[in-house]
Amino acid sequence: MHYTLRDGPGFQLLRAAAQFKHCLSKTLDSYEITPVQFAVLGLLWENDGLTQHEIADRLGKDRPNVTRILEKIETKSLIIRRHAPNDRRAMQVFLSPQAVALRPELEALAINFRARVYNGISESERTLLNQLLTRLMENLK
Repeated sequence: MHYTLRDGPGFQLLRAAAQFKHCLSKTLDSYEITPVQFAVLGLLWENDGLTQHEIADRLGKDRPNVTRILEKIETKSLIIRRHAPNDRRAMQVFLSPQAVALRPELEALAINFRARVYNGISESERTLLNQLLTRLMENLK
């Protein structure tokens, strides 16, 4: 048996992630929001007031990287950072009124993008794909 790069999950996942990010970037271009900035907004739409540490954990990114991402989003007036009342060292992140107003547009865009990604893939295949990806990530922990 020979090792073939293209037959492994890593190569396919890398290519799929790169294509996904490229297409999502193009989709978000008119809003001047990157995919990772969109992910942060999505987390905050689900749970406004997360700490920077919680955002880093949920995105699987290191804290300095998340700090830079948040700084860029803040310059676009889409978030507001405040010291956490119970821990002055922690910073909580809140959506600005502009980000709240953008939510319906961006969610519609995301729903259409997801439909494009899942085109020709059945609901059971989607479920299986998510289960398999979750299992791969668990195996790598």
